[in-house]
Amino acid sequence: MAVDLNQVAEDMFKMVEEVHGVKKYKPGDVFKAMVKKYKDEGLTKKDCKAAMRILIDSERLVYTYFNGSWVELPGVEGAAKAAEEAAKK
Repeated sequence: MAVDLNQVAEDMFKMVEEVHGVKKYKPGDVFKAMVKKYKDEGLTKKDCKAAMRILIDSERLVYTYFNGSWVELPGVEGAAKAAEEAAKK
């Protein structure tokens, strides 16, 4: 059975998005969760890496490096953050 990598990528994104600002995931932890979720469909770690690459290439998720490698939502920097806050007012 073939696994839709775009669906796996979307599930990965939702998993990371749910804990944004509270917790960060290591890529391996995300892979383990997805392999467990899709075990009946035969998802492999290689498939998970391909799905993660989809998210990284589209800039929906970023790798961060601080005492290890983490996956999280991209942050809003400096002037862009101020403009975003001003637009909300």
